Amino acid sequence: MTYKVIYDEKNCTAANRCINIAPKLWKMGKDKKAVLAGGHLNLQTGKQERLIEEKDLEAYKETALICPSYVIDIVDTKTEKSVLNLKPTRDPEKEKVPILKAHYDSRSEWKMDPKGFFTIKPFPQEGLLRARYYDGSHALKLTIEGKSAEEIYNTLVREGLVSLLEHAAYLGSELQKAEIAMKKNLPYVQDDPL
Repeated sequence: MTYKVIYDEKNCTAANRCINIAPKLWKMGKDKKAVLAGGHLNLQTGKQERLIEEKDLEAYKETALICPSYVIDIVDTKTEKSVLNLKPTRDPEKEKVPILKAHYDSRSEWKMDPKGFFTIKPFPQEGLLRARYYDGSHALKLTIEGKSAEEIYNTLVREGLVSLLEHAAYLGSELQKAEIAMKKNLPYVQDDPL
């Protein structure tokens, strides 16, 4: 079977997630937007296209599904239908979606992660962030270091060091705050606002 990758570069927001996960499939263009490697411009639609084989389908699907602006589609060449089955909410309909007011009560909702806890500290002179992992008995077990919040929080999850979703969300937020502080040369204190 063959498939057609269709890329709407005009409406790309240059998030470049496709390039980050598949640099062989997507290249950086002059305007910092992705370019479909091996693709050609369809003059009728104004979109880039490329025919692919079944063996390449999953890799291209992954890049389409990670795109926050939904500018990548994959069509079955026999049926001319999308294989992604996405139905993203368009802007006019977004106004009709219910709003859930967020709140947090630390006295009743805070829970200690049974796996342990972390202290986070940026080291701007080294360009590194460090997260120290302490187990439930408060013994230091491991230091995780990386250049970005994303590197560290993905490592924490991959290594099974976090068991509660709220703890993972908190760590992602704190690590991102520490990364911003490091890059902007701001003081960082865990749990305090920047």
